[in-house]
Amino acid sequence: MMGTRADLPVRHRLVLVAARIVLTLRHPALVARFAMRLGYLPNPAAPSRYNELMLWRKIVDRNPLFVTLTDKLAAKAYIRAACPELPIPETLWCGRRPEDLPADLLSDKVVVKPNHGCAMNIFVSEGRPGRAAIVRKARRWLGTLRAAQWRMGLLADRSRALHRREA
Repeated sequence: MMGTRADLPVRHRLVLVAARIVLTLRHPALVARFAMRLGYLPNPAAPSRYNELMLWRKIVDRNPLFVTLTDKLAAKAYIRAACPELPIPETLWCGRRPEDLPADLLSDKVVVKPNHGCAMNIFVSEGRPGRAAIVRKARRWLGTLRAAQWRMGLLADRSRALHRREA
C-alpha cells in the first residue's frame, strides 16, 4: 500500500493512472461487478481498500498459493501438510452434483458448502433444513459466475461444534 497520491511525483502518478486504465480495460467484467456491488470504481493499480486489494489479487497476483488457499479442499491439504498437529474438520463428502449428496449425512450436524466462494454455508442439524432445500440452494451456488472462476464442487464437513476442544 502507498501513502497519499499527492506525495508521489507527477511521473509516478501518470504511470498509476495509465495502469488503472489498462487494468480496467483488460478486466471490464470484474471491474463492473466490483462497482455494482460496492458502489464505487476500484483502483486496481494502487489498491487502498481491502476489496480493491482482493480485486488486485485476482487480476495481477500470480502467486499459486493464493489459488491453493481459495480452494477449500486444496487449502485443507496444504494446511494439513504444513501443520499436521492442527485439527481440521473432516470432509465427509465432496462432489459436483448436489443430487448425489448422501441423505444419511443430513441426519447429523454437518455444514454443506461449495468449494468456491464464501458466505455460502448451510448448517444442517437433525435433518433440517430438508434435503430438497439443500439441493435447490446448492444448485444456485454452482450456477454462479464465481463457480466458473475456481474449482467447482460441494463439500459436507462436520459441524464446528463437533470439533471444539475441551478446555
